[in-house]
Amino acid sequence: MEFLNNNQLFDFIYGGTPFGELEYEISKTENGNTLTTIYSLSTGLKITNVLTKHGDAYEWVNYFENTSDTDSEIISDLWDCAVQLPLPYEEPYKPSAYLPDIKDMTLIYNPCGSNHIYNEFTSDAETTVWNRKKGEIRVGQTKSYAPLRGRSSYGIAPFFNIHKSGEGYVIAIGWTGQWNCSITRNEDSVTLKSKIEATNFKLLSGERIRTSSIVIMPYKNCDFNTSQNKWRRLVKSDFSLIGSEGREKYCPICASIWGGMKTSSILKRLEIIKEHNLPYEYIWMDAGWCGGDTKPTPDEFEGDWAMHTGDWQVSPLIHPGHLTDVAEAIHKMGKKFILWFEPERVLYHLPIVAKHPEYFLTLPNAGNLLLDLGNPKAFDYCCKTIGDLIEKIGVDCYRQDFNMDPIDYWRSNENDDRKGIAEIKHITGLYAFWDYLLERFPHLIIDNCASGGRRIDIETLRRSVPLWRSDYQCAGNYPNEGSQCHQLGFNTWLPYSGTGGGRDYDTYRIRSSYSPGLTTNYAYSEHSNFGNDPENLLWITARITELKKLRLIMDEDFYPLTSVSDNDDIWSALQFDHPSTKDGAVLLFRRKNAPYETAIFTLRNIDENAVYIFTDADNNNTFTLMGSELKEKGFKITVPEKETAKIYFYKNMYLI
Repeated sequence: MEFLNNNQLFDFIYGGTPFGELEYEISKTENGNTLTTIYSLSTGLKITNVLTKHGDAYEWVNYFENTSDTDSEIISDLWDCAVQLPLPYEEPYKPSAYLPDIKDMTLIYNPCGSNHIYNEFTSDAETTVWNRKKGEIRVGQTKSYAPLRGRSSYGIAPFFNIHKSGEGYVIAIGWTGQWNCSITRNEDSVTLKSKIEATNFKLLSGERIRTSSIVIMPYKNCDFNTSQNKWRRLVKSDFSLIGSEGREKYCPICASIWGGMKTSSILKRLEIIKEHNLPYEYIWMDAGWCGGDTKPTPDEFEGDWAMHTGDWQVSPLIHPGHLTDVAEAIHKMGKKFILWFEPERVLYHLPIVAKHPEYFLTLPNAGNLLLDLGNPKAFDYCCKTIGDLIEKIGVDCYRQDFNMDPIDYWRSNENDDRKGIAEIKHITGLYAFWDYLLERFPHLIIDNCASGGRRIDIETLRRSVPLWRSDYQCAGNYPNEGSQCHQLGFNTWLPYSGTGGGRDYDTYRIRSSYSPGLTTNYAYSEHSNFGNDPENLLWITARITELKKLRLIMDEDFYPLTSVSDNDDIWSALQFDHPSTKDGAVLLFRRKNAPYETAIFTLRNIDENAVYIFTDADNNNTFTLMGSELKEKGFKITVPEKETAKIYFYKNMYLI
């Protein structure tokens, strides 16, 4: 743990006295890669810091416990992370007539959150030289960051890459609520502080809480993309539900159906999938299925199904078999079942609210209630209700949505001497709920959705996967350029995520959305003519087969080959590379108004002594290029038709 030896890791004020001035006893226990440090105060306050080493990275989380028989003093200004990290020397800024060299700048790459826009999970510092000033930080300057409205990746996401002259740190804040971060540039270091945003609380006798976690991965001799690939590998190996023991090795490829359709309509669609052997892996059922008296609807734009959110019983008017017959049909096809839930958001008029109003946090003039996962009885109700439904129906992937901003519910239900406690207990309750499901169902995977990807952080990644990372793809005719931009953004930070492929049988559109996980909406609505055209079904098979081949390398190294832009008169390109098997793929998109037919791209991780065989995914035609030629001249491709997507698989034939 030498890297952090000179740091105290966290900081706070206790009863008006800074932590550094308090008297306490310290005990340390080391167990493998984990160091546990306990700070015991004479007042009965105990702080436990659990520090774990993951390869080259470090993670810690703090626990505060009041072991006395009286209330603690006020804990305030609580920074769960407060460290100084060495960084190459930088002189204080001096005005000049010339723009600074980007190579000499200290840059902070912080991705935009999932905000229903084209550039989600793209960082300010990844744009033009002029806009890089948004990501630049100068000596003596402090930059502060926080998400919107209590969801961890709404507005901005809790990930950072602090980069200077080939050195730096990738940082992740583990908190699914309202976190806050500040970064200060010193001459030869940066000061990093992160916390739960609003905390000023006493602990009751016997009370124990946890705070946010932090992950710091230092690196040297890396450009930005290389450091991000080190980060992707770390997430894949140590912080991912996908690939963990007993669970899915890859993100699933799914056929989505509307849950408000009658069982008979759904079974007909399943029969089409079975008859034509469409190679989906999961059948994904969306909302519309729950509520004791919810009526059938052909799609999401009809009926009052939304008014039943929180009434967790299968509607007998829609599914008289309570979905067990649907799950049975799916499993007999050799496929698995994803089912949508949204347990935290509840409508006022539902029976559970009248029966147990104490389970919920209220907010004046709000249309929803928030299930209080910090309330032990409400927590138990949630675990039993959702867990029993998963077991009874036969659900293989639990999809949890969250379409509300919780921050005002927490803060309006706290006293001045308990600020932050409602949020802390709710978020730790969320983690405990997911941990309960994963323990009860050893093969279950959890899909994390919150109006798209508004709760993506390191704590949710270790328990779930964002299979619907953005609501940008909700519209059937979403702009393809946005999906291509999402590929450049999300893949930079996440080895596993998923999105939608639209409702048109269009190769350009679906290839624009190719991701480690994908769902299609061709069978989604009763208004669609799913199965009527055999050519469309053959096309689905071809596209899914192609994506499954691509998926074998999508969780390996990723390189964006173009910048993020939704302009329709350019090309967009990206590369996936598998270093150990020496193969990869290049995805190219000539947009609808791109005037030039030929483009040249600089591929990454090319061995100049190797021979590369490229295969065109459209026709299996192959061509050979020398690594030295690729290094010197680049990857030159001509695409005569506008609005065309091309995929080229490649293999390094060196020493084979």
